[in-house]
Amino acid sequence: MSEDMVKDGYEDIMNVDISSVAIEMMQTKYASVPQLKYMQMDVRDMSYFEDDSFDTIIDKGTLDSLMCGSDALLSASRMLGEVSRLIKPGGTYFLITYGDPKVRMPHLTRSAYNWKISLYIIPRPGFKRPESCSSSAKSCMEAIPITSEGMLPHDYVLEDPDSHFIYICKKKDEDEEAQLPSYPLMEDVL
Repeated sequence: MSEDMVKDGYEDIMNVDISSVAIEMMQTKYASVPQLKYMQMDVRDMSYFEDDSFDTIIDKGTLDSLMCGSDALLSASRMLGEVSRLIKPGGTYFLITYGDPKVRMPHLTRSAYNWKISLYIIPRPGFKRPESCSSSAKSCMEAIPITSEGMLPHDYVLEDPDSHFIYICKKKDEDEEAQLPSYPLMEDVL
């Protein structure tokens, strides 16, 4: 993916992987592409980088991998905390995953991350909608409405169970935070 981003004009792309073997292979393969930088690093501790270092972070399978390992909940929390710390206000975390909202939104919606989340669902390549399907055709270019809890609406029909879920998590900047309504505590609530 990074190589294609360079072709599209991106100029400063940092790639991280926990595997030193993978990093060495990519450094060798793309040694002639100065826009690509590679570092061996554990995404649960990216203290090498300062806060607000990146405009965008793209995750294509890393969170999925952590969710399959031991201490999955702790690992996911540490990784997402680091992602949130590293993204500049107004920046974006793109999560491309097989994890549907039931299993991903509880991790993404923590208030500490300060993200506004949009969800897109992309059917697998070549997927044909069954003729017997009674739901209306959906465009994968439109965000899926999610409930206030971050879940799919109860009447939403997921036509392709092997879809990719793309969560676009935009870190709120100070202006957006200031626009949030405040709810003062009332005496009858205390």
